[in-house]
Amino acid sequence: MTNKLDEIDLAILASLRENAKASVKDLAKRIGVHPNTLLQRLKKLENNGIITKYVAEVDYAKVGLDLHVIIMMKVKRGRAGDMDQLKELLRIKELEAVYATTGNWDLISVARVKNREHLLEVIQRLGKVPIITKTTSHLVLFAYKNPYQYNPFVQD
Repeated sequence: MTNKLDEIDLAILASLRENAKASVKDLAKRIGVHPNTLLQRLKKLENNGIITKYVAEVDYAKVGLDLHVIIMMKVKRGRAGDMDQLKELLRIKELEAVYATTGNWDLISVARVKNREHLLEVIQRLGKVPIITKTTSHLVLFAYKNPYQYNPFVQD
């Protein structure tokens, strides 16, 4: 079931994608609605599961996690969707995201590590996860666009 969003809902989402820390007063003024209307709309968007969380974007390099790595993984046949067997993998805190995918690799993860030695430790931990049969890693040299820059609600 998709939720029907009007222009106000889309404006709220666009504004929050740009600055989720904006005050209700500032957000309401920017969108052109009364603060009470904004609060009601926010609650509706939250209750419908459209807004799932408010988060801070962190510059990981500035906190010592200098390497951004994409790790592709093969898993034992038919195990990519087995959550019980993925629990061990998901406990590896350096994995920022883990995706089940189509194509040549079963899982693709995004990791943040301090340095090459730290990356080696993570790869070795991945190798100990029973369902993982093969990995390959790619260092991210430069990000031309980051997830926090994705805002489909802004009109060009």
